[in-house]
Amino acid sequence: MPTETQIEVSRDPTGLVTRTVTKQSLAGWFDPDDNCRSYRVTQVDGVVTVAEEFFDVMPPVYNLDVSTTQEPVESHPYFSPISLSLREKWATWKQNPTNPVLGSWTPSQETGEEFSTLYLLWQKGITNYFAPRIVIKCTTLEDTEPNAADVGIISSTGYGGNVGPVNFILTGLSAQQEGTKWRTTREYLGSARGSNWENVLYT
Repeated sequence: MPTETQIEVSRDPTGLVTRTVTKQSLAGWFDPDDNCRSYRVTQVDGVVTVAEEFFDVMPPVYNLDVSTTQEPVESHPYFSPISLSLREKWATWKQNPTNPVLGSWTPSQETGEEFSTLYLLWQKGITNYFAPRIVIKCTTLEDTEPNAADVGIISSTGYGGNVGPVNFILTGLSAQQEGTKWRTTREYLGSARGSNWENVLYT
C-alpha cells in the first residue's frame, strides 16, 4: 500500500497552479492516480516512488493581436449616414461617369457633409483606409471536451479590456487532453470598427 510522502504546489506566471504528489511503496509497483496529468516512476533498492502531477487552477490566459487591413473608404463608419440610393449612384459613377442611368447626375451636385467628404477624398486619390482588426486568443483549462460546433458563431470573448464598438465570432479552436483536463485555446475575430457581424450569418 503506497504511503503519501510529499505534496508540492507551484504557480507559474500565467496563474497555472500545479500540484505534485509523491508516493512511495515498499511492496513494489502500484498504479498512479487515473486523474493525474502525468506521472514519473522510479525504483531504488526495492522502494517504488511515483510522482503524480495534477492541474489545480488555471485562470483564462488572453493573447491580444491588433493589426490593420485595407478597406474601401466608403465602409468607414463616418460615411454610414450616406443613403443606399446615393451609394448606388456613386458606385455606378465610379465605374462609368457617362452611364445613361445616371442622367445628368454628378457627385459634385451633392451637398451632404459625409458624401462631400467622400468625394473630396476620392479626388485626392484616397480610396482605402486602414481598418483595425482585433484577434483575441483565450486559453483555459477545462474539465470537459470543448464544443467544436461553436466555431463560426458570434461569441463573447470574456476579455475585459476596451476593444471598441465591435463584436466577435469564434474563428478557431484547438484543444489537447491532459489527464482528465482539456487545455483549450479559442480564437476570436473582431468585426470591423463601427459594425457588427451579421446575426443572420453567424448565429
